[in-house]
Amino acid sequence: MRELFVTRQFEKDISRIPFNVRARANEVVPRLQSNPLDPTLDIKKLVNVTPSAYRVRIGHYRLIFSFTKTSLTLHHFRHRKDIYRKL
Repeated sequence: MRELFVTRQFEKDISRIPFNVRARANEVVPRLQSNPLDPTLDIKKLVNVTPSAYRVRIGHYRLIFSFTKTSLTLHHFRHRKDIYRKL
């Protein structure tokens, strides 16, 4: 299982998210830690983003993350209309 890192921006984003969506995110994060490219989750690699980042769909919200062999970093968690601005 990978070590989990959370950015300050992610902490701000998640504090603004409705409780029911946060509960679903709490179910997804452990699955990402064990397998960041889990085929049962809707994960896509983001294009033209350096360093490489991925997104996972959680209802109308998107969680942006990156990973290495030993760590998983959560960057952003916002509504789909706002997430891709200023990445």
